[in-house]
Amino acid sequence: MDEKEKKPLMSLETIAGKRKDPGFFREVWQQIRLVYYLLRDPEVPFYLKLVPFVAVVYLFWPVDFLPDILPFLGQLDDFTALLVGSKVFIELAPPHVVARYMDEIRAADGFGPDTDVDEKIIIDPHPELLPKEKDQVEPDL
Repeated sequence: MDEKEKKPLMSLETIAGKRKDPGFFREVWQQIRLVYYLLRDPEVPFYLKLVPFVAVVYLFWPVDFLPDILPFLGQLDDFTALLVGSKVFIELAPPHVVARYMDEIRAADGFGPDTDVDEKIIIDPHPELLPKEKDQVEPDL
């Protein structure tokens, strides 16, 4: 094996950047904060602000799809109602407001855009060919 075969063409850090993506629980915490900020923002219409409250009302409503007596499933449908309610609220909110608050939240958590990255990802369709051979290969259309 020569040195080129041992070295991978791209690493995960090259593709995803130097910072890792937040995990599931961090994303849930970011979504909770985003809902809070959107509820307080005057640019979000009032009728949209009712969506998360409907999800919270479902928690206290005596009639459930799955009763809370069932050990795990009863709480799972309540949690799902909260997640779906918050996701619908975020999707229906004005996109520029959501983007502004998500940028603030990610920057506060240390997952903001990395300003010192000037690299470009170039996808080579024929990485095993030499530069002269690449010129001779016709593109697949």
